[in-house]
Amino acid sequence: MAYYDTHKFFCLNCGEEGIPLPRKRGQQRKSFHRKKMYCIHCHNTVNHIECKSSEEAQKFKQEFAEGVYIDEAKESLAYV
Repeated sequence: MAYYDTHKFFCLNCGEEGIPLPRKRGQQRKSFHRKKMYCIHCHNTVNHIECKSSEEAQKFKQEFAEGVYIDEAKESLAYV
């Protein structure tokens, strides 16, 4: 029986999938939770969006392509 669910994180700056993290089932975050992490693709410490399912990941990718997160990514980079 698994006590953890592994969630995917996507970088707001480059849109690539970052390092997945396990979350205890009793300590889940809401959908599209932001977490500041180091991006292994664009080499910046920037907010990542947490996706719990492949549907959420697909929604993020679509919104990223539409430019929904551009301003938020710039704000996130400004704090570094």
